[in-house]
Amino acid sequence: MIYYPQMSPVVITLVSDGTRCLLARQSSFPKGMYSALAGFCDVGETLEEAVRREVAEEVGLEVESLSYSASQHWPFPNSSLMIGCHATVGPGQTEIHVNSQELEAAGWFSLEEVATALRRKGPPAREQDGATPFWVPPKMAVAHQLIREWVQKQSSSSNLA
Repeated sequence: MIYYPQMSPVVITLVSDGTRCLLARQSSFPKGMYSALAGFCDVGETLEEAVRREVAEEVGLEVESLSYSASQHWPFPNSSLMIGCHATVGPGQTEIHVNSQELEAAGWFSLEEVATALRRKGPPAREQDGATPFWVPPKMAVAHQLIREWVQKQSSSSNLA
């Protein structure tokens, strides 16, 4: 007998408004960790449709354009294929409406904030005021790759200006 394990496609999308990127967190994430938006593809739905639907459902934004970046097998909690994309929203279309059933928080982050978070090696120590600085998923995660790509693109375009 040949066994073909099921694999569920998941879109994971880093949203940008051109100068900032949108990161979000679920309550199940480790304290202080923010990541890209993600959600399962519905049956019969294209990746592009799934990205647009997930972004609209989770933060109330309308995707203007999107591009594919990379994919990654992700065994947790079930076998998933993570399909990484970059999406942009229009400059005047940046007001976030967080779906509290899906996310604990979401916000726009500057190049400097995100570059600083990328330099952190895992969960940071608490600061003196007790706050936990925000950090991003580890290098093995496709979300980390999306965030790193965005920082590199922003850094190179700001050097051209």
